[in-house]
Amino acid sequence: MSKTDQKNQQKLAQIEIFVDEFMLSVSDLLTPDEFKGTALYKFLLQFSKQWYVAPVDLDDVMLEAVKRGLEHIQTHGQPIKTPAAWLRHVGLNILRDQVDATVKADRKSAMLSDLVRPARERLAEAELIKQLGYLQKALDRLSPDDQAILRMKFLQGKPYEQIRQHYTLRSQAAPALSIPALRKRESRALQRLRRVLLELDQA
Repeated sequence: MSKTDQKNQQKLAQIEIFVDEFMLSVSDLLTPDEFKGTALYKFLLQFSKQWYVAPVDLDDVMLEAVKRGLEHIQTHGQPIKTPAAWLRHVGLNILRDQVDATVKADRKSAMLSDLVRPARERLAEAELIKQLGYLQKALDRLSPDDQAILRMKFLQGKPYEQIRQHYTLRSQAAPALSIPALRKRESRALQRLRRVLLELDQA
């Protein structure tokens, strides 16, 4: 057996060990009754309720997260050192993808509805669409934090309490933001947006 073959066999054996360790760590999450009693289940349930995710089976979310974990190990040949934290992160991303999919579906429905409206009405909105595109360019020049709070408040229409919960879930180690603090953050983001819009207008 060549050295290359030996190395490949050793690598495969190591991957099998990593897979076994990962599956052992998450075995309790694969049983629905046991999964429902975990902090991870409660966290994902809270997120799905907060962001109005369409009816979702969290057991399916967890199975998909475990599947991605196995694919990660097999692709990179590296162990997942903190399975609980990794599954929390991936599970959250899966739910966020579902939120995005719902938003896209709503937009598609709105576009289809727009096609059946009178041409005159569509033309009347052409300027508004142009201005929205202009605004999008300005938003893209802001920091991710500025974009996030402006999108949540003005594009998604979320109340301050829901925005506050978003930041609390995203960084549980940091002190919870108060609503007055959020208002100040929003005000500063709006000021920066106005400056960028002015720069684009003068360009």
